[in-house]
Amino acid sequence: MSLDSLTNKGMVVVHPGNEEFQKTIVVVGVARGGTSIVAGALKHLGVPMGNACDPVFEDTRLSLAFEKKSKEKFEQVITDYNEKQNVWAWKRPSTLNNLPRIAKKLRNPHFIFVFRDLLSVANRNTISMKQGVIGGLDAAFNDYKKILRFLNKSSHPALLVSSEKAVKHKQSFINALIEFADLQPTEAQCQQSLNFITPNPSNYLKVSRIDNVIGWADKKQLQVGLLTGWAYRAHNKKQVNLTVYVNDKVLKTISASEFNAAFKGNIHPTGHCGFSINLLDCDVKPSDHIQVKAEGDEVPVSGIELNLTHLQQWLLPGQLFVEPKGAINLSLLQTGLLRGWAVSRCYDTPAQIGVYINGENFAQLPATIKREHLQKSQVHTTGACGFDFDLKLFGISPCDELEVKLQGTEIVLYQRKSMFPELNAWLTLQELNHKNKLAQNAN
Repeated sequence: MSLDSLTNKGMVVVHPGNEEFQKTIVVVGVARGGTSIVAGALKHLGVPMGNACDPVFEDTRLSLAFEKKSKEKFEQVITDYNEKQNVWAWKRPSTLNNLPRIAKKLRNPHFIFVFRDLLSVANRNTISMKQGVIGGLDAAFNDYKKILRFLNKSSHPALLVSSEKAVKHKQSFINALIEFADLQPTEAQCQQSLNFITPNPSNYLKVSRIDNVIGWADKKQLQVGLLTGWAYRAHNKKQVNLTVYVNDKVLKTISASEFNAAFKGNIHPTGHCGFSINLLDCDVKPSDHIQVKAEGDEVPVSGIELNLTHLQQWLLPGQLFVEPKGAINLSLLQTGLLRGWAVSRCYDTPAQIGVYINGENFAQLPATIKREHLQKSQVHTTGACGFDFDLKLFGISPCDELEVKLQGTEIVLYQRKSMFPELNAWLTLQELNHKNKLAQNAN
């Protein structure tokens, strides 16, 4: 017996995974008990997880439906995921209160139960959620008892993971996940998963706090010396005061309470979360070190990272630099109309679109058509960044190869060897509308 086999690596299979190719992986544990490490590892191994993203990896669509805080029903979302994926995963600490119900609703559930030292859990809740340590110990202890009661009665596949050991024995942890869920990740995905696992990831520590503040700064306006954007407390959407630091010294404290109709709805319930400060009026230079923190906080606001080292001086409004980007209307392309939008690095210079047919440079288009919805959505200051090109007029067929490039960059907006091999002729608008209607009814 080798010393390695005597090492406690913190992974135990209670009930082995089965060989059925369709399954749902459920990551369960107490809040702030290490479930994000497991969920993140699965995500990097290529397991679909709905809209889950870094750093907490919780699928809000399914979770809100599960907690009856959404118009969608829990069962409807599950059915949608089952139809699209043979294997998918879900992480939500609150599921430990309804494990028997979840086991009945999900297809071939494979449970991964995550455990962490009780004091670590309680202390993390003290730091992040402002709870007392003793109360946190009691709550974590009772939550782990719920998991144990379920394990004693359930025969579903189950893997137990120590989050502390997973960080220490990363390769063994990744191997355990792959074997238990019968995954087939690429070498690159395995490496990404290994790289992801780190003790005390800074982004998670910031985002998981109950008093965490999130925000956004308009990087285009920042280049002309205007620091504008939005910010609010992530947990309850309440307004927050922000302190702007320049070279680690307080410049000014402002309130993120200005109303902006563009922020109302998707970004904030009321839209009263905007802020603005003219840095030029405060004699700030682009080379200065600028930070935005919630008043009294020690860390910068999540989402507001300011880096202007590429500027030697503030730009004039007509010199604004942006990230070149664009898109095309894939649905309308089925009618033979190439419609889209694009912006170049400088807002007052129209983007140039290269249209390549069967590998040949066929046409060059300026993106100058005004579209109000692009102005309203703040894609472009005037909205004059659209382009149209009627492929039918030039005898181009649905089976031809098409590549659409944003000239002067490496950005490819569209590329297919054969655009629509299933089409013998371009669709009419009526045929396209009928096709889209049938697709909507099917969903």
